[in-house]
Order: sequence, then structure tokens, then C-alpha cells
Amino acid sequence: MSTINFKERPTTYEVCFQNECTLAQTCLRHICSQDPRKDERYIRIVNPTLVKGTNEKCGFYRSDQPVRVAYGIKHIFDNVPHIKHDLLYSMVKCYFGKNTFYRIYHKERPIWPDEQEVVQSFFTDNGIKEPVVYEEYKETIKW
Repeated sequence: MSTINFKERPTTYEVCFQNECTLAQTCLRHICSQDPRKDERYIRIVNPTLVKGTNEKCGFYRSDQPVRVAYGIKHIFDNVPHIKHDLLYSMVKCYFGKNTFYRIYHKERPIWPDEQEVVQSFFTDNGIKEPVVYEEYKETIKW
């Protein structure tokens, strides 16, 4: 188990009380159920009847391992040939949508690992072999 700052947990985060689950030791939802917020009158719980048993990959499972998120895309197009710049810029902007793109551009929202892979595929598919390098990286829990 990694070090988890429970104060960062969203107030509406659903917890799970399935102690017999084989995934419980590394499941963020179960770990959070062991450290409930003492000042909350109500907590949200995953419906126990929907939790898949002990041998299946549960749809509610959230890993307690931190992920590496990226911030800032102002400079990812700097080394792109001019002829491909507008195309890649449009692809990235369309993928995230206008509002999210600008939040990412101004480092107000992280770029999750799966999103980083998609952006990298845009570049690779257009002949750019160098890895996309963002302005900043951080380790965080994906709640």
C-alpha cells in the first residue's frame, strides 16, 4: 500500500466494505472504508450486491498505486515540423474538447496516463518519433 493522503479524497467518493475480496488490500475504495472521515454524517458506499466476488476483476476496483500525470502542453508542438503542427494541434484539441484543452494548456487539469498514450499515438501516427514531453510531471492517486 502506498502513502495515501485521505484529505485529498473527494467528499462523494464511494467506499467498499467487502473485507473478503482478494483485491481489498490494494483497492482504494476498501482502504478508504478503513479510514472513514469522522466528521461526515453520511458516506457513500458501493452497493454490495453489485460487487463482483473474490476471484473476478471488480468494476469498482481502484488501485492504491500513484500514477504519473503530466501538466502543461504549451511546448509539446515546439519540435513538430510546421507542415504537421496545425494537424496535430487540431487533433489534440479535438480529443480533449475546447474547454478541457484550455484547462490542460494552463495547467489547471492533469493529463492522465491513458490520455498521454493517446496524444503520443497522434504524434507517432504522424511520423513524429520523439516522445511527447510535457512541462511538468507529478505522482498522484487516481481517485
